Amino acid sequence: MLYKPLSRIVLLMIVLPLKAEVSLDGTLGRSGPLPGPDYQIGADLGQQHGGNLFHSFQYFNLQSHESAHFSGPSNVNNIFSRVTGGNPSNIDGLIRSSMPHADLYFLNPSGILFGPHAKLDVQGSFHASTADTLRLQDGGQFNARQPSNSLLTVAPLQAFGFLTDTPASITTQDSHLSVSKNQTLSLIGGDLHLKGQSPVRLDEKGFAAISADSKLTAQFGRINLASVASSGEVIPTESGLDLKAKGGQITANNTLIDVSGRGGGSVFIRGGQFVMQDAVIQANTLADQNGQGIDMQLSELININGQTQAILSKTFGSGHAGPLLIVTPHLEVTASAIKTDSLGTGQAGQIEIQAKQIVLKDGASIACDSFGTGQACDLHFKVEEEVLLTGQGQGTTTYNGLKFTDYPSRVATSTYGIGDGGRIVIVTKNIEVVGGIISAASFGEGDAGDITIHANQGLVSNGGVITTGAFVKGQAGIISLTLTDQFLITGKRLGSYITPTGMKFTHNQSVIGSFSLGNSQESQAGNIIISAPTLRLENNGTISAATLGGNSTKGGKITLKINDLSIKEGAQINNSNAAFMGEEFVIGNGDGGDIQVVADNITLSGINDKGVPSGLFSNTFSAGQGGNIEIQVENLKLSDGGKISANSQIGNAGQITIKASTINLSGNSAISTEAQNADGGNIIIEISGLFYLQDGQITTSVRGGKAQGGNITLENPLFVILDNGQIKAQANAGQGGNIQITSHRFIASPCSLVSASSALGIDGNVQINSPVINMDEFLVVLPGGFVEPSMKPCDIQNIENPSTFKIHLAPDRPVPFFKK
Repeated sequence: MLYKPLSRIVLLMIVLPLKAEVSLDGTLGRSGPLPGPDYQIGADLGQQHGGNLFHSFQYFNLQSHESAHFSGPSNVNNIFSRVTGGNPSNIDGLIRSSMPHADLYFLNPSGILFGPHAKLDVQGSFHASTADTLRLQDGGQFNARQPSNSLLTVAPLQAFGFLTDTPASITTQDSHLSVSKNQTLSLIGGDLHLKGQSPVRLDEKGFAAISADSKLTAQFGRINLASVASSGEVIPTESGLDLKAKGGQITANNTLIDVSGRGGGSVFIRGGQFVMQDAVIQANTLADQNGQGIDMQLSELININGQTQAILSKTFGSGHAGPLLIVTPHLEVTASAIKTDSLGTGQAGQIEIQAKQIVLKDGASIACDSFGTGQACDLHFKVEEEVLLTGQGQGTTTYNGLKFTDYPSRVATSTYGIGDGGRIVIVTKNIEVVGGIISAASFGEGDAGDITIHANQGLVSNGGVITTGAFVKGQAGIISLTLTDQFLITGKRLGSYITPTGMKFTHNQSVIGSFSLGNSQESQAGNIIISAPTLRLENNGTISAATLGGNSTKGGKITLKINDLSIKEGAQINNSNAAFMGEEFVIGNGDGGDIQVVADNITLSGINDKGVPSGLFSNTFSAGQGGNIEIQVENLKLSDGGKISANSQIGNAGQITIKASTINLSGNSAISTEAQNADGGNIIIEISGLFYLQDGQITTSVRGGKAQGGNITLENPLFVILDNGQIKAQANAGQGGNIQITSHRFIASPCSLVSASSALGIDGNVQINSPVINMDEFLVVLPGGFVEPSMKPCDIQNIENPSTFKIHLAPDRPVPFFKK
């Protein structure tokens, strides 16, 4: 990204010493220099019209030991001063006004430089500008470029007017410019350069800036920054700044811009480009008044760099923090933060960003946290083209006393106290979370917020995460993702990072997740809802709504409405009560959540390099009940180890229900329910077309105890073809589950198996209802090699309680050969 250099005028002002003098130009009275070093500028040296006092200077420069004192009657509301000599003003001394409540306007269209010793001691507001003229509300004007065109009236200011396309710049060099409480400080000109020597430092908890070489301050007041690069006007209003010109460039290096106070003040920034480097803008609320917030509207870009929180609006009291509004085509934040927080009873301010592109990289963050009873804020993003979160920070960064080590770029809202977390709403064309994090979490008693994303395309890769979580007592939020094209979840993180709670994540997979770790009934995982034409999970990508807490907790529900769903290379949709949290595998006691999928086509295939299968899973690893899986699909294909599974340990296994047109299982793929010491879950499959089971399994199992095995129901397929396939309902000491197959055609190879058995208990029943059952007539290609009679499952077994095998034939069908 290219940025415009300092103007030639500013360089000359810094390099060449300027004549130290204040001299009148004679357009409003007498002319000539005033005696210094303490320049007395009384009302008699200018002209007063009503509440307006006008002064006109040929030169206006102050060295570090000099001062300029404006004085006059108490009925003066506005002091309008201009410099007409054609040279920039070098202000390195004190500007003072003793007129109570009078606002001071300092106008020099040739440029203004504030040095390291520049100070303000004015009773009202202070406005420095390189505008050519000041337009008054009744049509009057105070012209510095063409003084003879002035019309001095009693009206207040309407606008700063620029008559050329190259307005002069304003520079602050290690300056401390401050106005009184509840007053306004304005810098309005060409390019604005705010420069300090050292990065702005925050206190040890990262709450607020405590040291800076360069400062602009207006305690619970207002700061206006506007840069103009053409002819036009800047119009101050109660609600902001109206820029009616091409925007110029504003740079803030190692500078503090601060309007904090009893109620946070307001900052308005207008221009074309705004570039921050190790600078801070803060509008913190310290007591009972509500904050006003920060409003940044730039026509080209905002670029924020640095190892600190850059833009802050926090509340430490009962007053609400002010909102943050950012409007720009391109927002790029590198290793820095935009934050609003609640550290008292007041609510955090809202964050709203409107852009064409947002890029957060190298650990950058846009975040809002609640640490007290106040609520965290909502984050709203309206982005025309792209939202990109990529990279992670280096080292440890402290935000509000929380330490983030090597942390990824993030958009986050969290609650650490009683207050609830805020919502995250993102509307964009493309969203890419490449190793970054989008998070709404609760680390206290409050509930986590929801995450809502509307996009054309989405990518979560390299260990990227979109997550809501409740880690103590609160409830996790809802994740709702709506895409008009495709969504891809893939890949692991290359490195590691440590959260403020001490969890270390190393090589974590890409995740869409909602998690609950609390033990109370209120601590529940949130639901996940995804709607997209195409959803692809690859290379360990995961969607999960898991509960990792106590007995009364429950996993969230995962709902997918997809045209084409593809899961491969160990990727999973996994709704269980266990998950890796950092490097620790955490097992909860709550119930697993449900999974519901509505799709045209579903493909589940392959395993990862550690043998983890791809598929849909609703499993529990303790006393919790397994969740149910419900699938409504046209074409379902499982291959190369792909699985659909609802398993449990002590609790009952969940049920799997599938409604499809065609189902194809091959390559050791499986649809299964399993319980260790509880009732097995049922598998119900309703199908209108072909059911093809080649080297695959459909099983319900109970591994221990006297619990009953789950039933398997296969209803109304046109064809059931078993090619070395197995359909099994198994139990240990309890009764085996039943198998019922109703089909127009049932065809099985010799090594296929349909079995309902119990190792120690009563076997279940197998019932096949089909007009045509012929084991060989319709099979054209059989597996190579002959089958030995001694090979299982062809081996006839002598068991005490054999399964029943019933065949119901249509009355108009001939009896097959083997029944003659």
